[in-house]
Amino acid sequence: MTNLVRIDFQRVVAFCLGLAVLACQSGSQVAVADDPGNRTATDKQAAGAGAGDQSTDQIIAELIEKLGSDSYATRVRARNLLKGYGLEAFGALREAQFHTDSEILAAARYLMRSLQVSWSKEYDPKEVREILQEYGAQSETERLGRIELLGQLRGQMGVPALARLAEFDDKPLLNRRAAMLVLKQPLPADPAARTQLAEQIESIIGESDRDAGKWLLAYANDLRAGSYSAEQWRELVRQQRHKVDSGESASITSDSVIQLIRVLATRAIAEQSRQPAIELVSEHIDLVAPTALDLAEHSAWAIRHGLFPIVISLFERNTHAFHENAELLYSAAQAFDESGDAVVGQQLATDALQINPLPEIQPSDDEETPDGADGQPQANPVTDQKTEEIAYSHFQVATMLKRRGRFDWAERELTTVIERCGIESIIGVIVRRDLAMMYGEQLRHQEATAVLDPIVDRAKKDRLYQARMSNGLSSLNQISSLHHFESALALLDDQQTAAADIDKVKMLLKRAYELDNKNIDILIKMYRVDDPSDPDWKNTVVKQITQNCDNLWRTIMQLKAKRKIIPAELASQFEAELGDSLNHYAWLVANTEGDFDRALKSALESVAMAGTDDPVSRSARLDTCARCYFALGQVDEAIVTQQEALRLEPFSLPMIRQLEEFKSAQK
Repeated sequence: MTNLVRIDFQRVVAFCLGLAVLACQSGSQVAVADDPGNRTATDKQAAGAGAGDQSTDQIIAELIEKLGSDSYATRVRARNLLKGYGLEAFGALREAQFHTDSEILAAARYLMRSLQVSWSKEYDPKEVREILQEYGAQSETERLGRIELLGQLRGQMGVPALARLAEFDDKPLLNRRAAMLVLKQPLPADPAARTQLAEQIESIIGESDRDAGKWLLAYANDLRAGSYSAEQWRELVRQQRHKVDSGESASITSDSVIQLIRVLATRAIAEQSRQPAIELVSEHIDLVAPTALDLAEHSAWAIRHGLFPIVISLFERNTHAFHENAELLYSAAQAFDESGDAVVGQQLATDALQINPLPEIQPSDDEETPDGADGQPQANPVTDQKTEEIAYSHFQVATMLKRRGRFDWAERELTTVIERCGIESIIGVIVRRDLAMMYGEQLRHQEATAVLDPIVDRAKKDRLYQARMSNGLSSLNQISSLHHFESALALLDDQQTAAADIDKVKMLLKRAYELDNKNIDILIKMYRVDDPSDPDWKNTVVKQITQNCDNLWRTIMQLKAKRKIIPAELASQFEAELGDSLNHYAWLVANTEGDFDRALKSALESVAMAGTDDPVSRSARLDTCARCYFALGQVDEAIVTQQEALRLEPFSLPMIRQLEEFKSAQK
């Protein structure tokens, strides 16, 4: 009983002495700093008192040891000083969470939860500081979104901040994603710029023991060398693979390793190291799960980067799965075809067409037989929902094939659907429209018109048909507009176009624009029709262009005003609409007349809003930007920008023709 009283008395004395020591300090607790650079001089002097020539890391290490001191006052003082170090103490505190001294362990975990840091620095660009504002207070999903935004900044602007997050964010999903976005950055061409960036990364990461930090240090080595180091990265991937095989970490999975491999292989290809890329992917190809979704995703990625041996290897390992899925079998067909084995490729493509075939369904006795592509009665129209679903799956496959540049296979898929699906079905109309648009891009305008003839003829005769189709489509007017537009282009293709035909062309274009006045490509074509005998035509078109530009600019200003006052979480929906409006304005002006400088600024602003995860939208906006450069006479810039657009959409025929136009002007 006496011993217990003595112990309690000693604790009370220690507590009172601690309070006395604290009372002798500056009169208040050491404030928690938002950033190491914001600590007061008193804080720094207190932290470094008696430190001599010690480094900041050594001071922090000593303070962490003092968290386990027998002196309550020493423990409190050490805790407050560590808070003041912010991010500088983050790594050491993270390690201290596993200290053998339970007192230090508990204090470190408390500090990790309560540490208030500023994830941005005063020297960060404004864009970076805005993205990282209140980063630590966000949910994991919201923080991931901020990381993605940093990765989209141009010119390695976001790299230092991403390195900071890779090293200091304690969530594996977030720190690994931040590191991967750095790895995606192309190496600067200038050696001095590469060295500077490497030094920035190394100063932030230090001697990191986490995976994300090791990747960034390896990237810094590449920066100094000026090239992709295949052996270095192969070893780092093997380390990740070992952790997957051993089950060492729940946060490291087959999928996460595959993502890392894809990032590294893409970098290797960009730096003309295709064979090392193939070897890296092949070594770990067994990580790809044998599901249709995983196989399709990996095959699509490989085809996009021209890694056809990878697709062939997947096909040979999963032959049965490939033969059950049209997208997969077309991937294998393309891989064989582009690798020089056209016979196997064409046979696999033929087999793919037969997967999930459209059924032969006879119409009921009281049902009108719809017209086919040639306007003649069709024997096997779509009569049930299941058949429409099958038809839609073929339409999706055709869309995929077009994006891969396999227009012959896409056309075969679409015409097969047309043969089975009449114009009474929504999918039958959609497929005809899509095929007509593809023909138009291929400059096959007469065929495009013929595909749409049955729909337009039926709509003229049957208003109920128009109403019925409009329930599933935005409007048949757009299809009628496309029909008039393609008819006009078909006439213009004729080198022997007579004066009477020019009048018909103008009439068709005018009607096409009336039916779909949001299609500015029609207005651009109207502007380019030259008819010296009709000066009113050009004046009327220019007036319409001016009106459209004014309307678009008014919309842009309204959207910008709204963006300033709406909550940040709702800004994305305005960003998409604003980006499209800026792009439309720039495209219309650059292809006709107006303020070309303002058009270029609008196009650049639109490109900045296009995310890297949407290559179709981004390539279209780069295409517009290139046209603006060309309108200003900056042909070299136009060519470079157009080539960037084609890297995202390499099989876009209009973009390819525009690049050829720019190169012709350069000669």
